[in-house]
Amino acid sequence: MHVTLLLAEYSSQASATLALEVLDVANRLAAPADKPFTVCVASLDGLPVNNALGRAMPVDAGLDTLDKTDLVLIPGFLFSLRDALPAFAQYGGWLRHQHRQGAIIASMCTATFMLAEAGLLDGVETTTHWAFADFLRRHYPKVCLNERRILCEDGRLISSAGASAAMDLLLHLVRRFASRELAQQCGRYLLIDSVRSEQTVYISWSMPRGHADEAVLRVQDWMEANFAEPRGIDQIADQFGFGVRNFKRRFKVATGHTPLAYLQTLRLEKAKQLLETTRLGFEVITNRVGYEDSNSFRRLFCQRIGISPSHFRKRFFRLPPST
Repeated sequence: MHVTLLLAEYSSQASATLALEVLDVANRLAAPADKPFTVCVASLDGLPVNNALGRAMPVDAGLDTLDKTDLVLIPGFLFSLRDALPAFAQYGGWLRHQHRQGAIIASMCTATFMLAEAGLLDGVETTTHWAFADFLRRHYPKVCLNERRILCEDGRLISSAGASAAMDLLLHLVRRFASRELAQQCGRYLLIDSVRSEQTVYISWSMPRGHADEAVLRVQDWMEANFAEPRGIDQIADQFGFGVRNFKRRFKVATGHTPLAYLQTLRLEKAKQLLETTRLGFEVITNRVGYEDSNSFRRLFCQRIGISPSHFRKRFFRLPPST
């Protein structure tokens, strides 16, 4: 399989290097006469490109010399995305041409934005780093974004979430285009677990405040300070002088969330913090965040975070620094 590793200005060098290393490991662990991947590192014009730190990354070829490839793999940008984004339109024609010819195109982290700019993700289920999900929705509303997922594959378009998801994507590609056995060998050799499915467990949610509705902002302030109080949405609406239906509509327009989902998320974030930093039992945590029934809150936690509270604590527990 011919793989084009496409480097653009401000690409993540770590992601690019990881891709080269993993595909090389797959080739080395495969039968000598059956190496699955031939890799060409390419840039728009065949010249070296600067990574996010301003250091030059060498390439093998320009895109105009590559008429056909089997797989296009694009490293992400993360903190350099806003600097890189204006140039993405230059890659659209070549990417669309390769896709029409049957190539699979895989994006790492925020390289999703390059595919969206090319129009390849309209109506396609995709993912990206959770911190850039709202940004992608605003710029490309036709994309079917599912930021809960670590990986999405829709037809011949594959996307992955944050930087650590690069390994999930690369092992998926080895499994998909070589064999499951070879992917397992690579995982064991590189000390990597099997491919994960969701990134919800890593999401740190912040209150959306990029709106001008002062009345809703006052409700948000109150919710953040008083989320553990046993008040229903109807009571909160009445407290701030809203009719219930108008409150729900206006809150959703301003924040993108229903009042109930918003309040639930505040409580879940606090519960995650307590699981990470205390040894409190889950029933105590349930009461601390404003719920009475620990079983129903546990079900909500599993549904929204993707793992149980006990598994979350095992993965992320850390005592706060002593003072």
